[in-house]
Amino acid sequence: MIQKLPFSYEGTDADVQRLAVLLGEVFALAGLRFSGKLAVLNLACGRADETGALAAAVAPAEMGFYLGMDLRADAIAEAWNRWELPGGEIDFREGNAAMIGRMEGLPEFDMVFIRHQNYWHEPMVWEGILEESLAALKQSGHLVCTSYFDLEHELLVASMRARGAKILANVRHAFSRELPDATGKSVDRWVAVFGK
Repeated sequence: MIQKLPFSYEGTDADVQRLAVLLGEVFALAGLRFSGKLAVLNLACGRADETGALAAAVAPAEMGFYLGMDLRADAIAEAWNRWELPGGEIDFREGNAAMIGRMEGLPEFDMVFIRHQNYWHEPMVWEGILEESLAALKQSGHLVCTSYFDLEHELLVASMRARGAKILANVRHAFSRELPDATGKSVDRWVAVFGK
C-alpha cells in the first residue's frame, strides 16, 4: 500500500500508527493469521486514513482487492488521491453502506472494517449496515469495528450478540488519544473482531 499524500489533520499520523499496532495485537488475540491476497471492505471510510494501518496489520497477507465506501464525495475524492495499491485493485466509491448487498460484481470479503462506528446515532441505520456487513463476508470472514465511546461500543457488541455473531476479541485501547469535542471520546477507544 502506497500513501501518496499526507493526512489532512494534525494527529492523524500518530493515531494511524497506534491503530496498526492495536489491530495487530487484536488479530493475534483473536487467533487470526492472514495469508494470500485478501478482499477488504472499509465501510463509512471517510478519507480512508486507516488504509495503511489495515495493510500493515494483515501482513504477511496482501490486499488483493480493497474497497472503501462513504457517503461524502469530498472524502472519497481525498481517499482516491491518497492511496495506491500496486499489485492489487483499489476502489473508493461514494455510496450508502447499508446498500452494499445491492451492488453488483463485488466479491465476498475476507474482512469488513468499520472505523469509529456510531451505532447510537440512527441505530436502525446501523442495524442495516451491520447486517449488510455480515452478509458481505465469506463464511470465514471477519467484521472489525472501532468505537469512539464506551456506550456506543456496548450497543454495537449487544447488537452483534443478538444477531448471533461470534465475538473473537473485544479490547479497550489503552493508548487511545482523547478528543476535546465530547466527554469520554477518544480515537479508536475500542476495537472488536466478530466472526459469522
